[in-house]
Amino acid sequence: SLALDQVDYRQGDARNIESLTKILNEGGFCAVVHCIGLLFDNESGLGDWNRLVSGSGSLPDPKSSYDAITRQTAFNAIEAALDYIMDEEMTTPLPFVFTSAAEAGWPDVALGSLIENLSPDFAKRYLAAKRAVEAQLLEAAVSSQHMLRPVIVRPSLIYSMDRPASFVSVGAFYVLNGIGAPFVDRPVTVQSLSSAIVKSIGDGQVSGVLRYPEIDRLSR
Repeated sequence: SLALDQVDYRQGDARNIESLTKILNEGGFCAVVHCIGLLFDNESGLGDWNRLVSGSGSLPDPKSSYDAITRQTAFNAIEAALDYIMDEEMTTPLPFVFTSAAEAGWPDVALGSLIENLSPDFAKRYLAAKRAVEAQLLEAAVSSQHMLRPVIVRPSLIYSMDRPASFVSVGAFYVLNGIGAPFVDRPVTVQSLSSAIVKSIGDGQVSGVLRYPEIDRLSR
């Protein structure tokens, strides 16, 4: 598409901080967005299912754990962003957007902790990695004297109208959210999520956790 033709790609491994530092050293960046993740890691024994559930149809390599792909890559990006702020002598906060998950907020909603306790081990590790990054990002914002502006988007299921295979699970989440299940957030489209992320970068007042109502509002 025309939009994708305008993307300036770089190849690297975000598990290696030198890859990120090399890119940021080019200068001229206005934000950092972390949206690296996987639903099933290799330690879960379900890694091959990513071919079906991933929008890119990707398969994790043997070292692709939630800790490596979510926590380590995000910690590296946060560290590289802090160095970038210092090197560039920035005078306005640098937005850092982290794509978390609605379920990372389960401890804060009714029945959420119960549902998490009943979840399989891989789901608990998935959420532990997301929460570790959220905490690190908020801590980095404080340590940088808020020169790093944290934006944490917490979508539930993410879908697109051109991928009807996801409609069954998306529909179930819509129903559960509609009848008031406090631990189920309404799904959002990938278009709404990406629009909200871009708009959050441009709005210096946006900070902290964004759940689906905030994602909806920003995406309009």
